[in-house]
Amino acid sequence: HLCKSYEFAWTCIDNYENSFKEQDQVSNYENSELHLYKASIMEEAGKFEEALACLKQNESQIVDKLSLWEAKGRISMFLGRHEEAQEQFKKLVKINPEHQVYALAYMASQSEFASFWPPLPAPQNGEENPAAVPKSVLSFPNTLHPQGMPVFGWLPPRHALKPQRRLVIGRKQHKRRIDTLETEVPLNDEQQEAVVKLFEELREEFPKSDSLKRLPLFFITGQLFKAKLDEYLRNRLRKGVPSLFRTIRSYYFSPEKPELVQELLLQYVKCLKEDISWFGPPVGGTAEPPKMCDEEPPTALLFTLMTLAEHFDFMGETHKALEHVDEAIAHTPTLVELYACKARIFKHAGDLEKSAKCYEEVREMDLADRYLNTQCVRAMLRVDDTQGGMEKALLFSKEPDSHEAANLHDMQCMWYESAVGRSYYRQKKYGKALKQFHETFKHFSDIAEDQFDFHNYCLRKTTLKAYVAMLRMQERLYSHKFYRRAAKDAVKIYLELYDAKVAGVDGVAGGDKADGYPQAAGWAGDGAAKTGNEDELSAEEKKKLKHKKKREAQKQEQKATTTAQNATATTGKPKKVDDDPDGEKLLQQDFMEQASKIVRTMVTFSGLDSATHVMTYEVFSRQKKVLHCLQALRQLWELGGEDKFYYKLVAPLTHFCFVMDLEKDVPEQICKEVVLPEIAVILGGEGATPFTSVAQMREAASKVVDQVEARIKGASDIFLVEVLYGLKCLKAAGRDRAALLEAWKPQGVMCLKESRKLLAYLEKEFGKDSPAWTKLQKRCTEFFPLMVIS
Repeated sequence: HLCKSYEFAWTCIDNYENSFKEQDQVSNYENSELHLYKASIMEEAGKFEEALACLKQNESQIVDKLSLWEAKGRISMFLGRHEEAQEQFKKLVKINPEHQVYALAYMASQSEFASFWPPLPAPQNGEENPAAVPKSVLSFPNTLHPQGMPVFGWLPPRHALKPQRRLVIGRKQHKRRIDTLETEVPLNDEQQEAVVKLFEELREEFPKSDSLKRLPLFFITGQLFKAKLDEYLRNRLRKGVPSLFRTIRSYYFSPEKPELVQELLLQYVKCLKEDISWFGPPVGGTAEPPKMCDEEPPTALLFTLMTLAEHFDFMGETHKALEHVDEAIAHTPTLVELYACKARIFKHAGDLEKSAKCYEEVREMDLADRYLNTQCVRAMLRVDDTQGGMEKALLFSKEPDSHEAANLHDMQCMWYESAVGRSYYRQKKYGKALKQFHETFKHFSDIAEDQFDFHNYCLRKTTLKAYVAMLRMQERLYSHKFYRRAAKDAVKIYLELYDAKVAGVDGVAGGDKADGYPQAAGWAGDGAAKTGNEDELSAEEKKKLKHKKKREAQKQEQKATTTAQNATATTGKPKKVDDDPDGEKLLQQDFMEQASKIVRTMVTFSGLDSATHVMTYEVFSRQKKVLHCLQALRQLWELGGEDKFYYKLVAPLTHFCFVMDLEKDVPEQICKEVVLPEIAVILGGEGATPFTSVAQMREAASKVVDQVEARIKGASDIFLVEVLYGLKCLKAAGRDRAALLEAWKPQGVMCLKESRKLLAYLEKEFGKDSPAWTKLQKRCTEFFPLMVIS
């Protein structure tokens, strides 16, 4: 099956079934799994008729009805039998009316919606043509269609990738979620009414379903959207649903909808503050305030204020958000969600210290809440209070008295390791940071090794579909978000250490020395401790040094033994002792070798992540491996929609053309036959004439640099991240950035994260006294009044 010998695979299953046909040795569950697995093989082979016939023939023997109906509905849709698909998905909606995928699939199987919400197309064997995949596929999981969205954390399919997902909403910049429901074309009024009618019919059958009330709001616009949202919000504000804003947040990525939400919320607040509290007249209608006995409860105003505060926070209006959340706290000072909301507002505004204090207050209001404790830990780590964060995290550990976070490692708590590692990186404690990232790498190695425990078990229990899913997960294991995050941060540290070593900087930031720079080995390249040049010492001094090292080693060994004995006496179990708590051994390794090892893994498993190829270029350009760099540029160009002005491509592309010495580092024949033709495709598009010389290549690259420079000068809607990569591009091309930055004025909507990155880059390149840094710092203060700039 996994080798794509599909017919041989289902023939083997047939032979297995025939051998036990006369004997009653196979359980009902085993029979059921075999039939479903056989149908899935036929489906993958493109034999949809045979797969559907197999399911119908053995329907009475299949006990997993949910998987059966999902498969029948999916395959019927692939075959164009939409009435059969409707029947199956209607059954699934009846079983679970809150599952939005079933309702969306039921809608996709209706022919009247095919123009904007088409049925799922039959998957093709081999590479899927992105143009043939409808946008609506991204609203379904990959269990329903191979080109659908995977579970959070895994890389999306290639057709889902967009070079630029940034979107301006109000005064704030956001990234559009890939799996937000998106139609093929905008709907007209008749189509919107048809969608509303479909979901109202379903709601009559399943009146308690929240999803069936929420989903049609994705497809309608204007006053119809406002009227239906009005109905939706009133009941939930009356009940007091703290997570209401998170539910409606997806609508903000559609034009005009944020303004309509704001109009409703402001109306609610105004009317709820009247003598007789009410939500006001319905949209498009008129009404008088109700009688005193029918007025809204006081909590309606409370939750409306909180939702409005979250709305203004999302729109980038921090002062209004704080004003409304403070009003809500004055109304009911005991609601813990209000303080958590205020902490989030401070975080988004750039004041991490106040955010951490608010989260600590939230945690103290409910000491038994693990989620609130976790949010407090993350807030402390954002302000680099690693010790306080670890102490709070250990409050819910089995060993709260432990002075180490060993229990967190055993639980594979990767979000914690990432947050702590990044905190140590900001503190320049590189050894400890690398220690955390390597702990994450170890988790993934353990997961890969643990699969061997499941081979015999899954075959013995005949859980064949789950077994195949597990094997396929193992194939893409190292593409998970936590691994990619740790890899990116680790490579960043290794490159900084390598650059410092090449520049001759004496020492590495990584330990707990007074100056933050321990005497780590590794600069010498041979792994020996750097305590001076031992060849210049006298025989007596060498002898003293040898005894000193021996005493220190014995002291460390004795300390480790005592710690282990104390732990055993306390818990009754031997405790693991970390012989390298500060990660100093990691600083003794070859930095470039470790970075190369990580990026090779990333290229193999995470080729669809643009950050992979940016890191690959950074690593191999330092080693002058031109062909590896060229491969990374080609991948970036393809991921950027074959756009040579893709912001992540311009800097490495310009570095390749102007900084790398192609005539010296590459044999002449390889340069003419491989490098120049490939780089011509990137600079000129498919079918471009190969360059005849490096000078001709640089002339073409200069035109790209000219346009990047012109965009920084003239475009008012340029994002800061594009300015950052553009400045790196100009530096590689040898252009005068100082003159450009004197005339540059930061404009448009800004992003907090990108603002910090550009400020750090300008400080590093030009210093805090430079006009460019001062202008950007002033603009950041105007845009983010609470932002703390160190």
